Amino acid sequence: MNKTTTNKINWETPMISAIPCLPLARSRLARGLLIGALLGLPALAPAPTAAASPQAGSLWPCIQPRVASLAAAQMWAGPPVEGLAWRDDDKVAGLVPVLAARRTSIEDASAQIEAFAKEAGPQKKERLTLLFAGVFDQINTLRSRILSGIERYSQHQIDLAARIKEESLALAKAKKAATTDEEKTKAAEMEKQLLWDTRIYDTRTQQVTAVCESPVILEQRAFAIARAIQNVME
Repeated sequence: MNKTTTNKINWETPMISAIPCLPLARSRLARGLLIGALLGLPALAPAPTAAASPQAGSLWPCIQPRVASLAAAQMWAGPPVEGLAWRDDDKVAGLVPVLAARRTSIEDASAQIEAFAKEAGPQKKERLTLLFAGVFDQINTLRSRILSGIERYSQHQIDLAARIKEESLALAKAKKAATTDEEKTKAAEMEKQLLWDTRIYDTRTQQVTAVCESPVILEQRAFAIARAIQNVME
């Protein structure tokens, strides 16, 4: 039996790793599918929870609207940042990934921004603008990769739901036709695989709500960094 690992899901490679899985409890969904198969009833593919209903005609599983990319003007009142060569400033280029990283607290990021501003010299405003341009670019890029990862994950769930439906129908037929010990043993293995796949589906479905918060968290971080930089621009 192919027991797919469920304790880590990569949303994108190589930077993002998902939130750890919830315990693989025997769910009502798993029991319902299994009972349906045992009774020889056609099993329906599991439906996502209401909190993770996809938008019509798309693979987006989140209740939050899918916004493809952030707009700097939504959070930044300073000079335009589009097309700025922020990587040409070595100090800025070194600080940007630190500020963009979610492991850096906003308090720590603010302190590092203040220190940078004090050392920025007469071109402080221009260099702080470069700093935000870099952070915004990094966060926007990371956020886009997460969006793509969520949609790939949604497609995997759709594929798994279809496989569960096929497995449940096949199990119902196998149980009904099983007369020898060998056939009964094969049906038992099919039953185990069905339950395992259903548990994986159910557990991953429970994770969707939490994972859908990731783009929101990044957007909030971009706002916070923008505010911290603007506070020291004058």
